[in-house]
Amino acid sequence: MAQLALIYLSKNAKDGLSVYHSQIVKKPERWFAKSDLTLTPEGWSADNTTVEGNIKYLFGDETTSLENAEVYPDIVYKNNRKKEIVLIIVRTIGRTLRGRKKEGRDNFDKYNKLVENIRKEGWKCELYYLMSYGHEDEGNQCEKGKIDESKRFQDWKRLEKIGGKVLLWEELFSSLAGSELEKYFCNDLNKYALMPEWL
Repeated sequence: MAQLALIYLSKNAKDGLSVYHSQIVKKPERWFAKSDLTLTPEGWSADNTTVEGNIKYLFGDETTSLENAEVYPDIVYKNNRKKEIVLIIVRTIGRTLRGRKKEGRDNFDKYNKLVENIRKEGWKCELYYLMSYGHEDEGNQCEKGKIDESKRFQDWKRLEKIGGKVLLWEELFSSLAGSELEKYFCNDLNKYALMPEWL
């Protein structure tokens, strides 16, 4: 769904998507803010974007630092002419960005390492997290009716710490509202595009 939306915006939207950053520790009452950056998906198509593809197969034999990269970003845009890669990690409410502790995974470290390795190969590479501003991860869930405040909003806290770049579902839906693509999502995307008043 996100890939289709970005390809559509690439061909029809004048403006890109705003890039946001978390500030939940510094300003918990306004836990994210718009940055000066935008993601403008120019020239994106089904030919140069991949969904959940193993990153090493996108490079073939071009690289050695990605040989063991068992990494599957949700969306990968690859521009061979410009040597440019865009990685987008997609999350919906309730799914953590960090990975499962019992499996010993830390997705933040994994994806940051991937970006580092791609850049070592001489490519430009940017990483974004597409999520809702209301994103709450598994740490927010109640245990015996009580919420452990210290475990709340761990994804947002980690994003603030690493300076992660966030794209918002709400803004993506707002860009598609009233378009010919809207009917493939729902009858009215505007109800999913509400943003907080303080932004």
